[in-house]
Parts: sequence; C-alpha cells; structure tokens
Amino acid sequence: MTQQIVLLSGAFFGMLSVIIGAFGAHALKKKLTIEQLKSFETGVKYQIYHAIVLLVIGFQYTNSFALASWSFILGIILF
Repeated sequence: MTQQIVLLSGAFFGMLSVIIGAFGAHALKKKLTIEQLKSFETGVKYQIYHAIVLLVIGFQYTNSFALASWSFILGIILF
C-alpha cells in the first residue's frame, strides 16, 4: 500500500463521514429516536476519528505502517 492510497482513503472516509453526519442530522432527525440518533452520531464520530488517523499515518507513512493502514481501512468498511 502506498502513501497516496492511505491519504486518499483517509480523505475519502473523512468526506463520507461529513456527508453521512449531515444526512443524519437533517434527514433522520425526525425519523429516529434520541437513542438511535446518539448511536448514529457515535458511529459517525468513530469513522471521522479513523479517517483522521489514516491521514496522520499517510503523512508519516513507512512500510511498518502498512498493516495498521489496512487494519484501519478494513475496520471502517466493516463497521
């Protein structure tokens, strides 16, 4: 995995978390309960945290970070 792929993945997942968060805040506000909205918000927060870590890893990238990068990307996709 190259540095560019890690940076692009971090940027993509960050963008996606902002879009999903805005969708949840506006479109789902009236359809979900308070507890469901809190759970949704927690998921979006976790995704943005992972995206930030991917960006940090991408800027500090060495071959030793390859496994960590794959783990974060896979974790975001599975979550």
